[in-house]
Amino acid sequence: MRDDADNDEGPVEEPEPRDEDEAEGPDEYADYGPYGDEDEYEDEYEDEDEYEGAGAGGEAEDAAYEGTVVPGEAAVRKSGADSAPDVFLDVPLLKVDQIDLDVEDLRAHVSLQAEVLDLLKLNVGADVSLGRVHLGISGVEAQAQLKVRLDNVALIINRVLTTLDRNPRILEELAGGLGSAVRDVGGGAGHAVGEIGTGAGRAVEDVGR
Repeated sequence: MRDDADNDEGPVEEPEPRDEDEAEGPDEYADYGPYGDEDEYEDEYEDEDEYEGAGAGGEAEDAAYEGTVVPGEAAVRKSGADSAPDVFLDVPLLKVDQIDLDVEDLRAHVSLQAEVLDLLKLNVGADVSLGRVHLGISGVEAQAQLKVRLDNVALIINRVLTTLDRNPRILEELAGGLGSAVRDVGGGAGHAVGEIGTGAGRAVEDVGR
């Protein structure tokens, strides 16, 4: 009787197998990774890098402006590092059999002259004066090399001109000093003329008495 009751319940229904695709469903967060959309964060980082790069570029431009080099200054610095003299005379070969030199009243002055308003004054050159010279040379064989470098002089002048270009007020101050000097000279001359006129008048009065 018990077995019949169990059989009367009918066959047991098994659950229908579910499709794996339907069971899992679309993974909406598979492409976002653990922190969301990675591409979006990468774009934000790129924008920040561009902004920082722009700021660094501005600082680089400021540094380049502060470190601006006068044209030709780099070459002068490089040549100055070699410690080469400004005037170089090389006489590798000199043979003289006989030299007769008779000089009276010899004066020599070597100088360099370069002026930029009242800010810079340099003198260069040779000024030689001879009263009487008698020179006799026989059997001379010579080989000489003379080099004169004016790079340092050009560098000094370039620096002065660059300073005047960047600071035009210096010229205004110089012009103001010249104007005050002219006024002082004019005032002194007028005062001297007045004293001369007063002295002459007193002398005439004394003569009349």
